[in-house]
Amino acid sequence: KSSSIPTSVAATSLAHVEKGESEQGEIPYRVGRGGTNVGRAVHSVLQMLNLESQSELEHLSQAQAHAEGIPDLWQQIASLARTALESATVKAAVESGKYHREVYVGAPVGSMVLEGFVDLLFEDENGVVIVDYKTDPAVSTEDVAQLMDRYRVQGGAYALCLSQVLAKPVSKVVFLFLHSATEVVMDDVQGAVEMVRGK
Repeated sequence: KSSSIPTSVAATSLAHVEKGESEQGEIPYRVGRGGTNVGRAVHSVLQMLNLESQSELEHLSQAQAHAEGIPDLWQQIASLARTALESATVKAAVESGKYHREVYVGAPVGSMVLEGFVDLLFEDENGVVIVDYKTDPAVSTEDVAQLMDRYRVQGGAYALCLSQVLAKPVSKVVFLFLHSATEVVMDDVQGAVEMVRGK
């Protein structure tokens, strides 16, 4: 019966995250996923850039700015991407020698299949580290705290999927708010996982 077929649910939709998708639809040569034009461009740059050398940062930022129809904003895109690259978490991922980007995750949770894409994934001595880039225009501590109330569910969803698929503990979920250069390590990951299980 059709009612027995699990429904696919995006992790971001659980968090009620408004992605601000362009009404013009997707352009085939775009690499990044949903979000604003600047956000998509930043994610695309961080997805394609050689994180060790970073030599193509400006070139990729210009290319993705053109792809998104915002060529005049390429320096903003480069600046936001550079903020991510200079973060302690991304540096730790590079130093680990083994990291993965744009990782699709999916796992059954009750009658639904929970799925999403993890921006950056690596392992430290305690387990799996999940990294999510945020290009929300959050600059104050209050802004970030308010957004984390929303993103906690998204982080729990990613942790749930990865712990099931990899059979390894998730040691940290880190949100990088690029406009304010703020790294937020989500507290009580297991509590967030249980919250998602209950949805």
